[in-house]
Amino acid sequence: MAKLSRCIEIEAPVEKVFDFATDIGKFWTSWPEEIAVRDVELKPDGVGTSARLFTHFLAIHMEGTMEYTEFVPNERIVAKTHFVGESPTWVFTFEPTDGGTKMTAEGEWHVKVPAVGKRLEGMMVKGHEEGLESLLATVKSRVEAEVTATV
Repeated sequence: MAKLSRCIEIEAPVEKVFDFATDIGKFWTSWPEEIAVRDVELKPDGVGTSARLFTHFLAIHMEGTMEYTEFVPNERIVAKTHFVGESPTWVFTFEPTDGGTKMTAEGEWHVKVPAVGKRLEGMMVKGHEEGLESLLATVKSRVEAEVTATV
């Protein structure tokens, strides 16, 4: 198992940041790679919210799925992704701070391939570092812009 964790301070109430992450279509298109999100199914209690994801890696078309498997309002979302060769679990937590919200994202990979699994997990983590930092920066920018627009 390999993990990647990053956090960011967002100048917006926890409820606003969490609501943004609840909308799987808005949230997952915040990745720096071009990701198309289709077939979005939002569930009232959050668990089971899902979508199909489409992207490209080295000019190869990739399709996958995303599902929210745990959902604690204004506190935590656990999302499971499935792409060929990669199925990380993402945990997003939301904590109130004096100036707004601390959002933490943690990805976890398990590659069950003897002899090379650990090395592949490390490569997955390394390959997502910049993207996760960009995702958090984009979420910050988009949420703060929404809050400013409603004031």
